[in-house]
Amino acid sequence: MTISIQLPPSIEEQLRNEWGDLDRAAKAALALEAYRTEKLSIGQVAEILGLTLYETEGIMKERGIAAPFSLADLEHDRATLKQLFNP
Repeated sequence: MTISIQLPPSIEEQLRNEWGDLDRAAKAALALEAYRTEKLSIGQVAEILGLTLYETEGIMKERGIAAPFSLADLEHDRATLKQLFNP
């Protein structure tokens, strides 16, 4: 799929000077927002960006995007710890 964004030339130039490849920057922004809102998995984001999971985690860390952690995740972790420490 191709997505096109029209920018005024002066703004396009300003952003290209700052970020370089605007197509890649826009793709990353879309993928990371989809992950942040739990629409995509980290694996899907890595696939979109053509990166490894490790590289993708690094980008997320740089941008302050934490992995989603639900109450169910917490309960699962608590049950696992209980099994490990209370045989």
